[in-house]
Amino acid sequence: MNRRHLLKGMGVIALYSSFPAVLAEFVTACNAAKKQVPVYFSAGEFELIEAIADTVIPKTSTPAASEAHVPMFIDMVVKDCMNSDDQQRIKKGLQGLVDQKFISLPENEKLNTIKKIDEGAFKDDTDKQWFRICKKLILIGYFTSQEGMTRALNYVKVPGDYKACIPYKKGDKALAKTFLIYW
Repeated sequence: MNRRHLLKGMGVIALYSSFPAVLAEFVTACNAAKKQVPVYFSAGEFELIEAIADTVIPKTSTPAASEAHVPMFIDMVVKDCMNSDDQQRIKKGLQGLVDQKFISLPENEKLNTIKKIDEGAFKDDTDKQWFRICKKLILIGYFTSQEGMTRALNYVKVPGDYKACIPYKKGDKALAKTFLIYW
């Protein structure tokens, strides 16, 4: 066996084994034709996560976060990869938005509410730390999804031709590459 081939294979196995349950569930859920059902959050909490995700990444010329199945990704990561303290912190933060009737707010008020929470979360306001976690998951879920990778970013499939310098003009989309190789 070729040593390089063995090392590449072990790298893929190590990457996949770091979170196999989440990836397997997420791929299965995205391929399902039926409506996605959350596995950790209640239906009301899941609806709130969809609203938050779509406020952070709304539909423009690119798909919204909910169209890229980001809420389902968040549900699975929180269930399978987070400790109970972080899970409870997120649930408590979501409850605060339920109390503010976030779902029924007009879009501009939703955006203002999220901006205030975001400012507090990144100024170390302990009551808003939950949003820091959610925002990271929204961005990771979106920009690693097919929609985010191919429609929101300038996607280049790898392996492909080597290009030493890819020209960039102001206003172009950011560059995205995938390095997953299956044998």
